[in-house]
Amino acid sequence: MTTTATRFVRVVSADALTDGELLPVRIDGQPVVLVRHRGAFYAVQNNCSHKDFPLTEAGFDPRDGVLVCAWHGGCFDVATGKAVVLPATEAVETFPTRVIDGWVEIGLVGSLAH
Repeated sequence: MTTTATRFVRVVSADALTDGELLPVRIDGQPVVLVRHRGAFYAVQNNCSHKDFPLTEAGFDPRDGVLVCAWHGGCFDVATGKAVVLPATEAVETFPTRVIDGWVEIGLVGSLAH
């Protein structure tokens, strides 16, 4: 994500997630999923247009780096949020991450910046 965050929220120890694992979190009531993929951390909105079906329900495919919607089976690129497998058509929001002193933090931008 190209947006620069001025504030970050500490989420979890970087050692708590291994490659391919995901962790659903809520930031100010907003559902977000934190994913560790190939050593990097990604934060993605934890639902697509079907708000009642979190992307964490179907999970993460580490081979392709995509989150899968449990409702329609469409897939979203974990790094960009872009819909990459139909019937997914609209991108999901992504948020910047960083690791500071061994802790993963998620940037408060977009829908998290209120």
